[in-house]
Parts: sequence; structure tokens; C-alpha cells
Amino acid sequence: MPKAKTLADLITEPALEELAGDRSFARGVGYFRSGAVERLVSHNGRISARVVGTNIYTAKLWPEGGRLDWDCTCPMGEDGEFCKHLVATGLAWLAAAGNSDTQTSSEIDAIRRFLEASDKQALVEMLLERAIDDDDLAATLLLAAQRQGMSAPAAIGETIRRAFASRDFVGYHEMPRFAAGARPISEMLREVLKGDAKAALELSADAMKRGLKILENSDDSDGLLGEILQDIAVVHRSAAGKTPVAAAQLAKNLFELQLADGFGFFELEQYRRALGKDGFAAYRKLAETAWKKVPPLGPGQEDDPCDDWRHQITGIMKTLANIDVDALVDVHQRDLSEPHAYLRIAELLSKAKRHDEALKWAEAGRDAFKGQLNFPLDDFLVAEYHRRKRHDDAIALRWSRFVEQPGLHNYQALKAAADRAKGWETMREKALAALRKPEPRASRSRQVFSLIPSGPSVLIEIFLWESDPRAALTEARSKGCPSHLWLQIAKALEEQSPADAIAIYQAQIEPIVRMTNNQAYDRAADLVRRIRDLLARTGKATDIAPYLDTLRQQHKAKRNFMQRLEGIAAGSRKK
Repeated sequence: MPKAKTLADLITEPALEELAGDRSFARGVGYFRSGAVERLVSHNGRISARVVGTNIYTAKLWPEGGRLDWDCTCPMGEDGEFCKHLVATGLAWLAAAGNSDTQTSSEIDAIRRFLEASDKQALVEMLLERAIDDDDLAATLLLAAQRQGMSAPAAIGETIRRAFASRDFVGYHEMPRFAAGARPISEMLREVLKGDAKAALELSADAMKRGLKILENSDDSDGLLGEILQDIAVVHRSAAGKTPVAAAQLAKNLFELQLADGFGFFELEQYRRALGKDGFAAYRKLAETAWKKVPPLGPGQEDDPCDDWRHQITGIMKTLANIDVDALVDVHQRDLSEPHAYLRIAELLSKAKRHDEALKWAEAGRDAFKGQLNFPLDDFLVAEYHRRKRHDDAIALRWSRFVEQPGLHNYQALKAAADRAKGWETMREKALAALRKPEPRASRSRQVFSLIPSGPSVLIEIFLWESDPRAALTEARSKGCPSHLWLQIAKALEEQSPADAIAIYQAQIEPIVRMTNNQAYDRAADLVRRIRDLLARTGKATDIAPYLDTLRQQHKAKRNFMQRLEGIAAGSRKK
């Protein structure tokens, strides 16, 4: 079995530099050389020292599991960083102890000999006298007493009052020491919780109210006090779930805390189970009673930025409006005559992070209305399937809708789903094959499918969307297509194949002119201008004159169209 590593094995200058990094190591060297390390103690394989700088911090080093572990009361140390104070402590130990891990401070030796020789009662009186003035020592002794079942809740309450007793602003530099005095409270409360949940609930609520007042009047930039209050809030939630206190009393306890809490430590949803139906009703009554006291603000009126109470009760009422999901679901369940009702319930449950229930409602809605179209419900299901990494289910749903409604929109939705699973190439071929397959349209419901475009038209729309106008042209020439798609194909071909675009425009002019109204003549004239411009761009500007003559011969009886052609001819001569 390998020999356990000692401090002598773990503390070296290179090791300290590696742990701290260049900057902290250099600053730690400066602290050590300036004599900032005081009261260095090495005892039972652990090093402790007081390091004096802008503030006084306690740094500790010890071996743990074959590596060096540490702790420092400075902000960096609280975050787990190997700080300059730890570097200075390690260097001071190296200078004082050499490579010996057995040297013990003469102070500690003297204290041990004194304690071993002293009368127990004298030691008790000494510690009591010291604890009266030293809150940290009092908290440590009280915690030890709790663990042995020897302390009363009243004593814990007094410790809480002392720890959070501050009338002045707690500045940034004072906060570490203040937080150190309050840090044992959460552990004390956890010990109380083991034996008396009701007392833990009351004590943690009192601690939070006092602590929140301090937090509002302090600079806690490093989050030291906030972290302590978060731990106490966790104890309060645990106690709420275990205490036999009446539901109405728990509701009052929580409501008062939330009114005092401007930092978000308490959320109603976290107490729903503990409150139960009666407790939640009592909570709601308290909130509604308080809300009635809030005066409305009319147009132009501004809220008082210092009115924290108004802000808190407003937040509580907003939460109540959104949090009672079950009540809202009950309302919507009264009318399930439309697919949207299922979707609304699914959305409510999803927002409450009750995703399994949300999915069941959405699937039930689709099953109940298989013959009806409801794109939002499908969209919800697809998004939920993707969230669960069930991409195949999402693709299957999009494919089902595409088969029912073979249009460009559903093709795009199918691609989006297939792309999530990196399977679009295969799915694309399947979709195109389905569109090219002759459709037994007589067997389909005219009510559902009468407005659905034919396969060739959808293919053309798809090819245009995919920026492949040549494929669209081939499909149109083979199967035919509506005039608006011919015009889209022509416009898409203007750059890469102007001759094909011209031919399409020329073919579309005749049926448009036959409509014999001024709006149609305007549309036809626009196409003639496009033809003129394309001819000019391809070096065939002179071809426009004979084409205009042909149009004049074909439509000479349509005077208004003739006027438009003359305007185009005049413009062409100027160019």
C-alpha cells in the first residue's frame, strides 16, 4: 500500500505556483515577504494562518486524498480559488518548518498542556465568558450543543438575532467578516430540522426576514450573504414540507416572506405540495386582500420606484395568474369541441414544465380530430418530439400531413424535420416520388382536397423554392401548370436563360389580353416591357420592333392595348 502524501510532499514552491497561477503566486510572494502571515499553526497535518492585508483572512492547507486541499475566508477562497493568502501561508510554512510535517506550534503545545491540566468547570467558565463576546465561538459551541441535543430553539433564535444585528450599511470590505458570523446559521437550522420541523420553519423564516433587511442595506457584490440566505431558504422549504403546522399558518409564513423578498429566494411553485389545496386557497386569499389595497395607476401616472411593497405584491399576483395550471386546465376541459382546446391545454402544461402531460393532451387532440386541419397542434407536437430527440416521430407526423396535403408549405415543414435527423436526401426523393405518382383523386374527399394543388404544380413550386428553375421548366412543359407559375418560372430564368424567359412571357401575353380589360392590358404591357429589356440585355434590342408589329396585327381592335404598345414603342426608340 503506497504511503499517504504529507504536507511536505505536497507543499513546494512549484506546486504553489501551479495551483495559484502566475499573478496570484506573485502577489502571494509579496504578502509573505512583507510579513503579512501571522499566527502560523501546524497541527495534526493541517496548516492554519492569519493573513493581514486590507482585511484579515484565515487560510488553511491540508492533505486530502493524495492532493493538497485548501480553504480561505477571502472572496476568491470562498469561490474555491487558490488565492494569494494561501500562497503566502504555504511559503511561510516552508520557511518555518522546512520539510518537517511533525513540527507543532509552541503556542498549541502550551495551550494543550494548559487545557489538560485545567479544571473542567474553570474551562467551562472561560469558554462561556469568551463566547459572550465572540459570536463565531458562540455559534460553533451552539452548533456542537445542537448535535448533542443540548440546545433549545430559543438559543438559536438569539444567535440569529446577534448574527443579523446591524443598523449601519455593511460595506464591501466589512461583508466578509459579517458573512463569517452568519455562515453557521444554516447548519444550525438543519440540525434543528432533524428534530423539530416546526421550530426550523419559524427560525428560518425569522433568519430570512432579518437577513433580507441586511442584504437590502449592504454591498454584497461577491454574493457572500446572498449564498448564506439561499442556504437558509432551502432549510425553510424543507421544513415547510415536513412540519405539521396548519395550512393557513404556512400560507401566512410564506406570504410574509415573499413580501419581504426582493431577491427571488422564495417561489410559490416550490411550496405548492406543502401548502396543499387549503394552504393554497389561504395564500390566494391573503394575496387578493393585499392586492385590493394597491391603488390603480391611470394614464400618465408613474409608480413610486421606492414602493417595494407594491412591486412585491404585483409579482405575487402575476405568479398566481400563471401558476394555477390545474385550475386553467379544468376550465378548458369543459369544452373540447375544437382542436385548439387541446392545444391550449398542452401549451399551459408545457409552460409549467409538465411536458409529459402536455404531450398526452396534444396527441389526444390530434387523434380526436384526425380529419381536421390544425397546423398549430401539429407544430406543437413536432417541436415536442424534437425536444425529446424523437426526430423519427416528428418526421412521421410531417410526412403524414404532407401526404394529406401535398403542398409547398408541408414540403418545407417536412424538410425542417428531416434536417434535424440529417435524413433529408432520402426523404426528399420519397416526397418527390409521391408527387409524381398519379393520384386517385376521385377516391379523395372533395371537401378536404378540392383546393389542394395538383402534383405537377407542387413540384414546380418546390423546384422554384429550391432555386432550380430549369427543373421547374421541364416539369411545366411536361405536365403543364397555371399561368401564375409560368410567370414565376420565367422570372426565375431571366438571368440564366433569358431566351426561355422571353418565350414564356410571349406565350402568356395572348391569354391575358383576351381578358379585355384595362387591368389585363396593364399586365400584358408589363410583360412586353420585360421582353424588351431582356432582348436589349442579350444584344437583340432590334427584335422588339417586329414583335410589337405582330402584337398590333393580332390585337388591333383593342384600342386601349394599342395605346400601351405605342408607349412602349416610343420608349424603345428613345433608348
